[in-house]
Amino acid sequence: MKILVVMGGLSSEREISIKSGENVFNKLQSIYKNVEKYVLNDFRDFYRKILDNHYDFVFIVLHGKNGEDGVIQTFLETLNIPFSFSNSVTSMIGMNKYLTNLVIEKFIKENNIVNLFIPNTVYVKKEEYEKRGIDFVLEKMKQHFLYPPLIVKPNFSGSSVGLSIIENIKDLEKSLEKALEKSFKEDPQISLIQEYIEGREITVGVIKKDDETMPLEPCELELKESKLFDYENKYTKKINHIIPPNLEETALEYLKNISKRIFEYMGFKDAVRIDYRITKENKLYFLEVNTIPGFTEVSLLPQEAEKTGIKFEELLKIIIENNIRKLQIERS
Repeated sequence: MKILVVMGGLSSEREISIKSGENVFNKLQSIYKNVEKYVLNDFRDFYRKILDNHYDFVFIVLHGKNGEDGVIQTFLETLNIPFSFSNSVTSMIGMNKYLTNLVIEKFIKENNIVNLFIPNTVYVKKEEYEKRGIDFVLEKMKQHFLYPPLIVKPNFSGSSVGLSIIENIKDLEKSLEKALEKSFKEDPQISLIQEYIEGREITVGVIKKDDETMPLEPCELELKESKLFDYENKYTKKINHIIPPNLEETALEYLKNISKRIFEYMGFKDAVRIDYRITKENKLYFLEVNTIPGFTEVSLLPQEAEKTGIKFEELLKIIIENNIRKLQIERS
């Protein structure tokens, strides 16, 4: 079997993608004989490489735009080449926070979920913002009863790139303008302004093993120096990973169960990581989903898998065999 590990890409998450990809490549070499790696710098070159070679499987370790958003997935689907993680449509939805929130809202209503919420959110289109100014945004926030503390983030982005926090109402206009400018650099179309949920940051990995959807041990992310889970903090040693969190057993089981149900409802494949906030009153807020989680030695999903009893190499093998088995069934 010939496997290609694709890493790098053109997004702001290129550096962490390469770290993840190199780690996946090194581990796969101990399992499979024919493994290549490819650092993506140019999409035309990548497409040509796929067309000029025969690969039985493509392990995608790309994060952010043009990697996690369904573009490469669509190309590989057209050629009927199996690849890691979710399909093109689900990847596109998972990358788009607005669309993901719509799906989660539907999931909550259809299943009468009592304890799952989405933070109060205002969506700001850049085109409208440039035409109507900051007063329009402030009025929109007022109509939605949205006041500091606030989180401002890009709609179409990953790893909390472009994220800002506005903690008080003093100089709100200037703070908001600055935060929106930062957010629109990452996504030049839509930004989200959300209520800041005071509470504990929890993330839950979910994998597909054979035909079983398996939630992993939840992880609490405890910031040492800040309350902002932005890109810089996520990939430094400023966060403690507590697996499992110090929660009651019923709360841990609920986290696992709701994550499993979201995985199945949204039609994810192989592995995802779902981020939440839990308040002091034990209200659970959905934040976002990561359809291609990090795969460095210190990344969250591999750590959660390890605590669940699944070693790194086994996790990679599960992902590949999921897809090869599915393709064999389709062809038989």
